[in-house]
Amino acid sequence: MLKITGRENKVEGDESLGSRLVDVYPDAVVKISRDQYSIYEIRRMVVETKEFLLNPEFQRNRVWRLSQERELVESVLMGIPIPVIYVFETDEGIKQVVDGRQRISAFVRFLDNEFALDGLKMLPDFNKMKFKDLAPIYQSKFERYQLPVYIIEPPTPERLKYDIFDRVNRGGTTLNNQEMRNALYFGPATRLLKKLSQSEAFIKATAGGFVSKRMRDQYAILRFLAFYLLQTGKMEFAYKSNIDDFLAFVLQKMNRFLPVDIANLEQIFEKSMRQAFLVLGADGFRFEPRGLNKRPLNMPLFETLSFFFANIDLSNIDSNRVGQAIVSLKREFDNSGFFKSRVDSSESVAYRYKEITRLLEEIKCSDI
Repeated sequence: MLKITGRENKVEGDESLGSRLVDVYPDAVVKISRDQYSIYEIRRMVVETKEFLLNPEFQRNRVWRLSQERELVESVLMGIPIPVIYVFETDEGIKQVVDGRQRISAFVRFLDNEFALDGLKMLPDFNKMKFKDLAPIYQSKFERYQLPVYIIEPPTPERLKYDIFDRVNRGGTTLNNQEMRNALYFGPATRLLKKLSQSEAFIKATAGGFVSKRMRDQYAILRFLAFYLLQTGKMEFAYKSNIDDFLAFVLQKMNRFLPVDIANLEQIFEKSMRQAFLVLGADGFRFEPRGLNKRPLNMPLFETLSFFFANIDLSNIDSNRVGQAIVSLKREFDNSGFFKSRVDSSESVAYRYKEITRLLEEIKCSDI
């Protein structure tokens, strides 16, 4: 069970940064150390030992142009300081790069002779040169250049990780929480979310209403999987209105699942979507219209009804009568207020799953 309780403030490394963080997070263990690595060492950890994870599945809104990479190399050859790099260290010791992906990628690409320098203003004599073309003294200077790195270590709270990630990655568009989760916890779990968001069964059951822009579709699916695992007892978590901590916890756990467990979750989700569409059609995750316009897909309604259809087999049940029972329950849900505001409160979550479990038991014990 996830339990972040730190009763002492522990900060290693940069004292000024640490003291500022302790002021904001007074009841947490905050572990941030400062280190430095040469460009040569970082390339080795990215390419060979895989200790540095650049997360190729996640791209920021603005990816560097070749001219920016060339200018960065020029700065290093001139000895100009480079901004600090932030990494999160996992329990296994893997360092996931939060801020500095573009810089590290440029260094690795140049060391691997993937591009030549050009358009340099301060060092024009290096134009048209790849790394292999540099004089040995400059090759050595580039490889030995030291990069400052802040390492955020366990058991630093997830909330702090989000806050740092948000601040260092702000640019044209501020990342939402699901985009941050996709970056921080990518692996088998995030790959599964992406795959499920593109499945025909999901798109049909939602009529494409959960758009992929800003990962709203993957957010909806993650919520369903998370509460499914929690409500079925397959994952322990003390849920207390802390949805972001909960979803982060689930992603971390799912990334450690065996392939057979990931495949099983995929089958459960596909089954749920197929049965939901069979019984409710494409508008099943919406409440009844008010006036002439359709109401938008409702996120907690999606996860709750998806839980229902994941836990029932309709092969020997009258789907029409099931549909009528769900429509009746949806009216109760709509009038409850638990699907409109404070939807992630412990009270709202308890209400939703108490009622949907009650309906499940009634149907399984009846002749419907």
